[in-house]
Amino acid sequence: MLVRDCMSPHPIVIHAQDDYKRAFEVMEHHTLRHLPVLDDHEHLVGILAERDLLLAATHYLQCAVEVAEVMHRDVVTVTPDMPLDEAALLMASHHIGGLPVVNGDHTVVGILTESDIFHAIARHTH
Repeated sequence: MLVRDCMSPHPIVIHAQDDYKRAFEVMEHHTLRHLPVLDDHEHLVGILAERDLLLAATHYLQCAVEVAEVMHRDVVTVTPDMPLDEAALLMASHHIGGLPVVNGDHTVVGILTESDIFHAIARHTH
């Protein structure tokens, strides 16, 4: 099974220059825990986890702070053609719950989460 078989295509994203409070609103509205962060050219430049926003909220309370200030820049990514078991091992070894799925030019084409993997396993075992 490949990443493309169980990833969530067309993920919700946010831009690096957006305010972190906007990211909170997006996550809450869509019930998300991870947001890929894009630059002005729609290329992946980071990832924002719910816990990053919670930390930002405690430090920047009422300040206007860009997502770029609180996101992770060293993003672990996968491609749609990667075997699912390799992606799962990447997630486990890096202790992360979501991986942006990118194509050759670093354009985000999906996101793979722990939930996606659990659902794939459940479907495969029945």
